Amino acid sequence: MKESVDDVTRAEALFASHLQADDVKDTAVVDRAVTDLLKQDGPRGCSARMAYEFGEHPDLAAQRMRWARRVVRR
Repeated sequence: MKESVDDVTRAEALFASHLQADDVKDTAVVDRAVTDLLKQDGPRGCSARMAYEFGEHPDLAAQRMRWARRVVRR
């Protein structure tokens, strides 16, 4: 399945957010966190946070990105 640019941006913002898998009870929680973070940091800021985490914790970051992509696709 091909992801849209918007989905990639949202997944990066979700990755960079404070949310954990247990926090995601419904889409409203995800939408609010993603929207707030994109307003605060912008897409580039979210990408920068994501890149930092991949550098610091590559073993955990890959798993978190898979989770973020799954959540955004829903």
